Amino acid sequence: MFLEILFFLSAGIALGVLTGLIPGIHPNTLFVMLMPFLITLSGTGAYALISFVVSLAVTNSITSFIPSIFLGAPEDGTSLSVLPGHRFLLKGLGHEAVVLTVAGAVTVTTLTAISSPFLMWFLPMLYSYVKSYIHILLAAVLLALLLPDRKRHYGLFFFIVSGISGILLLSSFSSQQAMFPALTGLFGLPVIITSMSTANIFPKQKIRGNKDIRFIKGGFTGWLAGMLVGILPGVGPSQAGVLSNTLLRGREKDFMISLGGINTAAVTLTFISLHTLMKTRSGAALAIYESMGIPAAADVYFIIFTSLFSCFMASLITLKLSRGMVGIFPKISYKAVNTAVLSALIIIIVIISGLNGIVIAALCTVLGVSCGLLGVRRMYLMGFLMLPTIIYFSGLTSFTLNTLFI
Repeated sequence: MFLEILFFLSAGIALGVLTGLIPGIHPNTLFVMLMPFLITLSGTGAYALISFVVSLAVTNSITSFIPSIFLGAPEDGTSLSVLPGHRFLLKGLGHEAVVLTVAGAVTVTTLTAISSPFLMWFLPMLYSYVKSYIHILLAAVLLALLLPDRKRHYGLFFFIVSGISGILLLSSFSSQQAMFPALTGLFGLPVIITSMSTANIFPKQKIRGNKDIRFIKGGFTGWLAGMLVGILPGVGPSQAGVLSNTLLRGREKDFMISLGGINTAAVTLTFISLHTLMKTRSGAALAIYESMGIPAAADVYFIIFTSLFSCFMASLITLKLSRGMVGIFPKISYKAVNTAVLSALIIIIVIISGLNGIVIAALCTVLGVSCGLLGVRRMYLMGFLMLPTIIYFSGLTSFTLNTLFI
């Protein structure tokens, strides 16, 4: 039994690394495709199934920051990391940005493991209280972003326009079709296009000591924000990322740590949510539920142990891969890298979403580039996901859709 668990744990980590490095392949989509296999796997033992699903999801959440930081290729959980990550990259500190996200993942996974008995008791109470006020909380986050900003009027404009775009696109297309091209257009392509027009030489990357990293604040914030992702429907890593950025007042190092923590916390906490609230908040949790039902308390503790082990292994692999990127990239023309990435993203968009995806990406790119040209923080473009979430929790979805589609 031990060898069987070890085999599926290793297979999950390997597949998690592969999917994390390829933009556009979200683990939720992968779990849907693998469902027949997972149901068959459940016959070999619950722990073998858990080992595969959890290790894949946790590993993917960590390694997916490499393409978002080095290539500007975002997904829902990493889209906000493109902006500060690119700034680190231009300073020659791309590896440090990856280190920060890994520090956040390890910190949050450890915090979750230590606090798991408390969370299994506390989450049901928190859910019953917070679920009625999440739209107010997100609206307050928006106000906290806008009020100190000198360009608040532009910021509000981009938030509303991107939010309306999100409502229209996510109600007209499946999440799988709309999400990747939209987030790539809002965050990834503008960064690549701007870089192509301003730089010809790839910034020399440095690997320096990180003894000055103070990861507790960012990690704790990521853990708290990740808790919302784990228990509340409609709240993803991006919305939680905006919340953590507000709490951290835009401190880039803390923010990168927080984002790394949110991504991994969201994975682990969805399994605790499945046990305590009987709700599936992720594709991984749904895969567990469809294959073996609601996990017992003993299963949850095995999930947490698997998350810890997978997190540490994925962190070592991610740091090794990041160091490899540092060695490879300076030998390549920066313009050539950007051109190759741009071409690859367009091909991936066509594969995932067809020609509709190209149109979505083009329209969202106009928003992203305009935001940059006006000197407005691209954080406001998270209105694409935040505004639909606010409207959903306020109970105005039907009214909004009827108004927009008149």
